[in-house]
Amino acid sequence: MANTHAIVIGGSMAGLCAARVLARFYDKVTVIDRDAYPAGAHERPGVPQSRHVHALLMRGRLELNRLFPGFEQAMLERGAIEINFGRDFAALRADGWAEPRPNTITTLFASRVLIEATVRELCRQVANVELIERAEAIGFETIRGDSHRVAGVKVSPRDGGGAFTLNGDLVVDASGRTTKIPSWIEAMGMQAPPETVVDSHTGYASRWYKVNPQRRPKEWWWKGIWIDPIAEEFSTAGVLFPVEGNRMIVTMAGIGGHYPPSDDGEFTAKLAHLRSPIIAEEVALAEPMSQVYSYRQMANRWRHYEKWGARLDGFVAIGDSACAFNPVYGQGMTSGALSALILGDCLEKSGVNDAEMPRRFFEAQARFQAEPWGLATSADFRIPGTDGKRALISRVLDPLFGKMFQVGDDDPAIADRIGEVINMMKPPSALFEPSTLRLIAKAWSRRLIKGPRYRRSSAAMPPPALQG
Repeated sequence: MANTHAIVIGGSMAGLCAARVLARFYDKVTVIDRDAYPAGAHERPGVPQSRHVHALLMRGRLELNRLFPGFEQAMLERGAIEINFGRDFAALRADGWAEPRPNTITTLFASRVLIEATVRELCRQVANVELIERAEAIGFETIRGDSHRVAGVKVSPRDGGGAFTLNGDLVVDASGRTTKIPSWIEAMGMQAPPETVVDSHTGYASRWYKVNPQRRPKEWWWKGIWIDPIAEEFSTAGVLFPVEGNRMIVTMAGIGGHYPPSDDGEFTAKLAHLRSPIIAEEVALAEPMSQVYSYRQMANRWRHYEKWGARLDGFVAIGDSACAFNPVYGQGMTSGALSALILGDCLEKSGVNDAEMPRRFFEAQARFQAEPWGLATSADFRIPGTDGKRALISRVLDPLFGKMFQVGDDDPAIADRIGEVINMMKPPSALFEPSTLRLIAKAWSRRLIKGPRYRRSSAAMPPPALQG
């Protein structure tokens, strides 16, 4: 039997996870990336969003360690920080500061580049995976029988030399939200998959700082900061995430088209005018390490390959290439890893020679993607001015979701269940279990009884940490 070959376009997180999964089924796996991979945890041009805060959800932490044994240990050795959000974050919600108390979820906080560099290093150790750098995929090589079939990828080296073709049995698009594959499909005379877009006109601005722990007041118990926006009054959210090497990333996210400033001085001035000056006070004690980076490609975009009327055998699209979420909700890396695992499940059931495998994969991936899509778009539709078609079920459930999140900090059991859903440890349907709904109803009733004066601490600085 001839050797089998799978090709992955894009060497970011979803692509590396896909390569690791494909290595179980194909004799050779080749990853094509237009960037040169840096030695160590450094930025690369193809991932501009890596300069901003990233959250590796608990499910992502577990699945990456499953795909790449030793991932978690390597991350901790390289300075990743274990965070219990409920205990370690000062969180300013819509109605005041959340009471600091531990919850059941512990996550790893680190820079995106450290996460990706660690995964890439472990992926390189897989004997039948090859990474090709500084090479751009420019088109499909196809054959026509009863249907179109992708038989390979045309590649153009970015450092000179002629274009060449890599022949393969399966081609995986993992090139992200800016993928060019739909235009390739149209160039073949086929319709691109239909799309759904939900855009809350959100934009990021981020800056990196060096922290001097000796300068921080001892009563500052928090490791990170989260400030929710209030659409009517404060349209800018602020977060401070600690990362390895005594550094922190400060990001502001403007909603509804109110984009945060990209000028260094204006950025610093804007921090002082958030709902609390807490981040500005942290920044005043730290040393800037970078310019301000801006990013605005944040719309939710679902390319519905599961509804695609055309057929293209030997091709699948995973992760952000198929369904990209507003990155403010931190679902991207975890969703990419889970999409790769779903691909592995489909190959396990169908085998590498089944022409129906891509269709089955797209359907299975869409069933999974519907859950984070629902969470992300429901949150975005609560922002005035959000563009997009709102599903009827969303109109019914969104008010309930809003009430759940409002009372989430009132009851530890509710907060834990919401945390499990956000971290993809449980499906959103877990929020509608009778026991959870009863807790939410009781918490909401308590608010109604206390009336409009109900409010947690609204002081400029967060309450002290719990003792004991």
